[in-house]
Amino acid sequence: MQLFFQPDITQGVNQLDTEESRHAIKVLRLKIGDQINIIDGKGTFYKAVISNDNFRKCEFKITSQEQTPPTNGYKHIAIAPTKNIDRTEWFVEKAVEIGIDRISFVLCKNSERKVLKTDRLMKKAISAMKQSIKATLPVIDEIEPFQKFVTKPHDGAKFIAFVDFENPTALKDLVTGTDLVLVGPEGDFNSEEVDFALKNGFQKVSLGQSRLRTETAGIATAHILNLFA
Repeated sequence: MQLFFQPDITQGVNQLDTEESRHAIKVLRLKIGDQINIIDGKGTFYKAVISNDNFRKCEFKITSQEQTPPTNGYKHIAIAPTKNIDRTEWFVEKAVEIGIDRISFVLCKNSERKVLKTDRLMKKAISAMKQSIKATLPVIDEIEPFQKFVTKPHDGAKFIAFVDFENPTALKDLVTGTDLVLVGPEGDFNSEEVDFALKNGFQKVSLGQSRLRTETAGIATAHILNLFA
């Protein structure tokens, strides 16, 4: 199914943005009267008919809509961005395909990337949402210091994934359905960060017996939150 993304749909005539219009008219060769499928990123699928096939502002009229049922719980991953931005983009893409409600980015002591542009990450998320035929776009937050993020109020269970082979408690055994999981940088969280998180209501958990790259740990977390909720 070919999906187009338009976040602000109103009654009457609407139009796709420039990029989506060009793809519809120039690439797919759609014309007036052709039916298209649209998502708004807020949980609704729309069927529409093209009323103006201008490749810069393709206009359409809604013919029907279907609201997807809300997912159970809330899946939130806060992760340290990788030095190689391609790996962070890959994580965002795959996490959206698997299923995630919110992605936050935290700046840790061992973080190798201090600055993050979320506009490109949002484009990756939109593409993944369309590819996996979802109608809800997750929230993607700007990067912020670890301590500031940890002290914010969060609903549900709070976990910090940490490599601790002596006292492993598996995340899969503790998932509640409404969960926040912290995933650290390549050098992992340092002891001060772990202690700070524990003092602020987080519980230390393991993602398994293997030592994982940051983006792999993020994907493993997304899988666990979906499979064991």
